[in-house]
Amino acid sequence: MQARTRRNRVAILVSLTLCFTSTCDMQGDRFDTQRSRAANIAYAAMTGDFAVSSDVQAEPDAVSGNDSSDESADAYKVADWWKASLSEYDGSLTLISYEAAYTEPDEPLTMTSATISDTSTTTETTLISDRVDDYDSIESSEYTQELDFSSGTTVVTTVPVPAATMAPAVQAAPGSVVFYSSGYGHGVGMSQNGANFYAMYDGWTYDQILGFYYPGTTLVQTGASEYDRITVDGKTDTVVSIISQICYNEMGSSFSVEAIKAQAVAAYTTYLYNGHGSGMICKANPPQNVVDAVRSVLGIAVYYDNKPALTSFYASSGGATASCKDIFYGDIPYLISRPVKYDDTSDPNYSCSKVFTASELKSKLENKYHVQLSGNPYDWIQLQYGDGGYVATAIIGGKVSVKGNELRTVLGLRSPKYSFECR
Repeated sequence: MQARTRRNRVAILVSLTLCFTSTCDMQGDRFDTQRSRAANIAYAAMTGDFAVSSDVQAEPDAVSGNDSSDESADAYKVADWWKASLSEYDGSLTLISYEAAYTEPDEPLTMTSATISDTSTTTETTLISDRVDDYDSIESSEYTQELDFSSGTTVVTTVPVPAATMAPAVQAAPGSVVFYSSGYGHGVGMSQNGANFYAMYDGWTYDQILGFYYPGTTLVQTGASEYDRITVDGKTDTVVSIISQICYNEMGSSFSVEAIKAQAVAAYTTYLYNGHGSGMICKANPPQNVVDAVRSVLGIAVYYDNKPALTSFYASSGGATASCKDIFYGDIPYLISRPVKYDDTSDPNYSCSKVFTASELKSKLENKYHVQLSGNPYDWIQLQYGDGGYVATAIIGGKVSVKGNELRTVLGLRSPKYSFECR
C-alpha cells in the first residue's frame, strides 16, 4: 500500500511538471514571435537601399523608433543618411577647424532604447571607472566617490547587421589616376558612425564605446552643474544646452542614445581640453532626445593621467582607426590604431574613389609643392603606410615629404587611408 501511494505521488509530480513545461514552451514561442517581429521591424528600418546606397538612413514618419507593431515597419521610409562636421587638428594637436559635410534635416530614430536617469553629481571629482576599456570593473582610486550605476537601468535593443556588398567598379579613361579611400575624416579617436554601429549591432553602452576608442583612459565625474555656463562657437549658454547643440551638429538626432551619449562626453572633454573657442560647432534647437541623452551624462569626461584627454572624433573609419603619430605628430598612448567592425557592411564611406586625369594631378602637385614632375604618375607620389592602413608620409617628386593627411586634403580625398593606381 505504501509503495502504491509513493507511485501515485510520483505520477502526480510528473503530470504537474509536464503541464508547467508545456505552458512555458507556449509562452516562449509567443516571446520568440514578438522578438522576431521587433527584429524584423528594426531590420526593415535599416535595410532597403542601406547596404548599397552611398548615403542612407531610416527615417520615421509618425511612429516611435521603439514601436514594435507591424504598422511601424510600413511607416519607415529610406532617406538621406549623412554625418555632420568633422574635426581637424594642426601639427600642435590644437583643434582649429571642422570639415563641413552635407546634412539633411534630422528626424528622431532611436535604435537603442534606454531608461535614462540623471547622473548624480558631486562637488568633488568622482571616479566612474578605473579604465573605460575595462568597463566591467568599477574601482575607486585617489578620488573620493564612485558613481552609483544602480540608480537606473539601460535596456539595449540591437538590430541585424546588413550583408556586405561589392563596391561598384570605377569607370576611368585610360591615362587617368584613380585614388581609393576608406572612411571619412582623419581617423584618430572615435568614429561617430562606428559608435552608432556598435550601439546598434552589439548593444554597447556609451562607456563601452568610449573605452574602445580611447583605450587606457578613465571616465571621471567632474561635478559640473546643469547651470554652469560655457562658451563654444561664439555662443554662451548652459553646459547641457551647448553640448546638446554640438551633438546635434555632429550626429543629428537619429543616432542611437548610447552613441549620442558617447559624443556628448567626447565633446565636453574636448571643451575641457581646449577651453573657450575649442573649434566645435553648435547647431541650434536640438530635439529633446538629444538633450535628454546629454543631460544623462552631464559632467562626465574622459581623463588620462588625471587630466582631460584629447578626445578627437570624426565621421567614419575604414575598418580601423588611425594612430595619432601617423596622422598628426604626437604619439599619444590612448589615440592608437584599433580594428573596427561593421564599416565594411554598414558605412557608405568604406570604399570611395576619386579620378584625376594625369595632367590634373600633375598640376595640383606642382603648384602645391613647387616640384617639377615627369614620367609615370607612379614616380610622382611614394606612399609610406602607418598603422591601420593609413598613409603616414607621402613623398612628392622624390624630394618633398609631407604627412599623408596633408596630401589627402590637397587632393580632396575623404580619408588619409588611401591608395592609387594608374589606368
